[in-house]
Amino acid sequence: MSRLLYIIDGYNVLHAIFPGLAAADLAVRREWLIERSASLAALRGADVHVVFDVRGRTGVECESVAGTPVEVCFAGGRYAADAFIARRIAEQPADVTVFVVSGDQEVQRTAARAGVHRVTPTELRRDLEGLDKEVKEVVANLEGSATMRSQLEHKVDVETLRKLERLRTEGIEPDGEEYEPDGDV
Repeated sequence: MSRLLYIIDGYNVLHAIFPGLAAADLAVRREWLIERSASLAALRGADVHVVFDVRGRTGVECESVAGTPVEVCFAGGRYAADAFIARRIAEQPADVTVFVVSGDQEVQRTAARAGVHRVTPTELRRDLEGLDKEVKEVVANLEGSATMRSQLEHKVDVETLRKLERLRTEGIEPDGEEYEPDGDV
């Protein structure tokens, strides 16, 4: 089975989804995109690389999001997001199905030349908005299939359960002596 990989042109997608996005709101929206990407990855069984341009920096700095198959990269200088995305596409082995998400024409052309799937920011937004419904459906399907046992009898061994029952019904402690409450109860 083919692995799935989404490569998202971060700021391009954010500015397309949220026209007129103020610089002050950028960090919050960036976190929103990363969180939604983690949900997308979990539901699709995919890896996600979110790439952001950074001015005034050269090179690339990537960090994995703990507990998820999401990697967030900040690219600057000659390794700006567009060039970095092109490199990431080229690095993928044949058994990986790649989806490139960007509204940038150059990134779209690069994806087309490489023969990978192209997704527009609008299409991604639709997918991200549908995630909540998908999660609810998955949870609803799981509710009847697995239940967590929460009663004491499900958590202790049979011998301990017998001793506790004897203490409860007869007031006799496991060592055979009678139990007398000390009145502090």
